[in-house]
Amino acid sequence: MIRGFYTALSGVISSMTRQAVVADNIANVNTVGFKMSRTTQDDFEMQVMNTLGPTLGQLGTGAVPTNLRLDVSQGPLEVTGIETDMAVEGDGLFEVRTGSGIAYTRAGNFQLDVTGTLCTVQGYPVLDTAGRTIQPGHPFSVSPDGTVVGTGQRIALVGWPPGGLTRLGENLYGAGGQLAPATGKIRQNTLEHSNTDLATSMTELISLQRNFQMASRALSLQDGTIGDATALGRLR
Repeated sequence: MIRGFYTALSGVISSMTRQAVVADNIANVNTVGFKMSRTTQDDFEMQVMNTLGPTLGQLGTGAVPTNLRLDVSQGPLEVTGIETDMAVEGDGLFEVRTGSGIAYTRAGNFQLDVTGTLCTVQGYPVLDTAGRTIQPGHPFSVSPDGTVVGTGQRIALVGWPPGGLTRLGENLYGAGGQLAPATGKIRQNTLEHSNTDLATSMTELISLQRNFQMASRALSLQDGTIGDATALGRLR
């Protein structure tokens, strides 16, 4: 009986967690360079048993959200005609310097600050391959390999780390260790939009809401059953 209660509760928690992930994807559908997150749902008992060693039959005792990861697929590209707009086509992340250290981003809606330094919309300077800031002048041109024509500098572009990234907020990512050079190319006067598929995400959100409702109903029924059992015990 108690097992049924916790099984239903785990379904509620799992649905809420996965809804939050999908809702974040939908909220960032218009965010430049945003990469959506994906998650799946697995059996809690099987996850534990597979971690400890041999599997133990097919007994399920609840659900748990697993495999939270970034979808690094290419987002749609749009030609804007603005020289400070840049998009990565293929593999790659721009490198920027924040107050907390080095961070990475796919958002190429850059601008020139008052000193003429190329920076993000938050004011973080974009770095070249030597870790220096870039003052490209105006107008300026960037070749597909990141070379800023006439400056002798090349915009740093690093590959997606195999160990994954950590979201830092402000459309930035953190990664540990040295990252390998990227294989992608930079397209100037272009922006990469979010890779969130709005129609698919809305469908998934509706499905998760249905799962939440069913799990909540099951939890209510389990709670009522426990209450009836308690009342019966008092009568005896």
